[in-house]
Amino acid sequence: MVLEIRIVLLPHKHIHLRWLKAHFRYLGNGCADQLAKEAIKKGDPFFLPKPFSYLKSEIRLAASSVCRDNWDKGETIYNGRSTHDMIPRVSNKPVGWNREELMFVTGQEPFPSYFHRFNLPTHDNCSCGEKGDPMHYGTKCRFTLSWHFEIPKVSLKLQWLKTFSRITYQELDFDS
Repeated sequence: MVLEIRIVLLPHKHIHLRWLKAHFRYLGNGCADQLAKEAIKKGDPFFLPKPFSYLKSEIRLAASSVCRDNWDKGETIYNGRSTHDMIPRVSNKPVGWNREELMFVTGQEPFPSYFHRFNLPTHDNCSCGEKGDPMHYGTKCRFTLSWHFEIPKVSLKLQWLKTFSRITYQELDFDS
């Protein structure tokens, strides 16, 4: 304990500790002893308020934990399982995808399966007759042959999705 106190005091050169003989002509010593005895007898707890920054970080950690649990259990508003495959961990840092990449990964907007979730069309099929989700257009649809990529084996799907998420749309030649 002495070593700990010494380490704390080292950077503060203006603070000095001295030994005083107990209750020997020092009025402050007697008063301090009296106050310490009263505090022990009364037992009133003394709480120091935590700084705002601490509370803010605790709230952020708790919210992140709840969000992470919901994400892992699939208890999000729209489930987000296709996105969960590519981004298994919740983070407040942006992924860095452009609009088209986000739409493909999340299965939103131009895909019939997205509109079908909101009961807008009567079916969620592509013009070729199969389910119109992003993976169908990217791997199987006969109308998008020039844009197809090879679908992986089930055991390699997660690794493939992570690799695919790093490919930018500029690398894929959509203009050909």
